[in-house]
Order: sequence, then C-alpha cells, then structure tokens
Amino acid sequence: RPSAPTSRLDGRPDRHDLLTMPTVLELLLLFMAETQSGTRPAVYHGIPFDTALVVATSPTLTIDLETGGAIRIVGGASRVMRVRVSEPGRLCPDCAVAVTHSGASVQVRTRRGASNRCQANLQLEIEVPVQSNVELSSSGGIVEIEGIDGTLSGTTQSGELSLRRISGAVELQTRRGDITLREALARGTLRT
Repeated sequence: RPSAPTSRLDGRPDRHDLLTMPTVLELLLLFMAETQSGTRPAVYHGIPFDTALVVATSPTLTIDLETGGAIRIVGGASRVMRVRVSEPGRLCPDCAVAVTHSGASVQVRTRRGASNRCQANLQLEIEVPVQSNVELSSSGGIVEIEGIDGTLSGTTQSGELSLRRISGAVELQTRRGDITLREALARGTLRT
C-alpha cells in the first residue's frame, strides 16, 4: 500500500508535502465547479421521461429537437421547471431525451438512434416560470407557447406556431405552417 510522501526521518509528512496534498474541501469545490460549469456530458434517457428542476427566477430554456415533435410550453408562478416527454404511438423506440441544468440555463435535447429514421411522435410538455427566455430548434411539429414574459426565438422546420398571453421580444419562424398570436403584448417578428 503506498504511503504518504515523507521528508523527515521520523516518517511523518513534511509541512511542504502537506501543502501539496489536496484537501477534502478543495476536491469538493473542484467537483462543484465542474457541475456548475456544465462541462459534464449530457446523459440521454429513454421515453417516457419526467423530471422537475428548481431554476432561477428568469431561466433560459434551450430546446433542440432533432426528432421533432409537438411542444407545449406553459408559464407559471413556480420556480420549478418540469419537463415531460412521451410518445403515444411508440414509433421511435430508440428516441431519447437529455435535460441539462447549469446556473440559469436548462437545455432539453432529443435524438434518435442512427439506424432509425422513422417519423417520431414525441410530445413535450414543459412548465417554466413566467419570466423565462426560450430558444427553440425543431425539425418539425406543433409548437404552443403560453403565459411567457421573456424572449422567444428560434425555428421549426414545419408545424403550426401558436402563441397565447405572450409579452416580450419574439423572433420565431416556421418554414411550413400557420401562426396564431392571441392576447399578446409582444414585439418582434413571426415568419412562415
């Protein structure tokens, strides 16, 4: 069994050797810094998936849906962000979701296995604090956003955009699909 470095004749570590050995506190701080910096790789989970995170008062939610799918984002009074992903038809058995949280940012990503290029029928329901920013990238599907006071930006390749009770800056585009805007005090651009 290896022993601690010694520089003294009595076998005890020298004061200089102790200075170079990391303390438990330093190791804990290093672990926490790695966790907070978001450097850890995303862990993908099977579907169905359900999780809740305590987030900042004004978080930024980034959504990247490689698989496409229907998205419903609803603002509420809670500081808890809840992400639920389901697939009623189970058309994509190797689809997966990853949710990462770092500081005021939350990322939701979906992907599918390399061998499966069939149409996915994923349904994402995400509850966020009212004052949230949303960045969206989707390969297609209906997008519904309701009750958000923040910046909304992004693109979906196809599908309807439905926005209700929105205030803040909006920069959204659907390449193919209708856009509905109701009860909104938003400024910005909606394109189809």
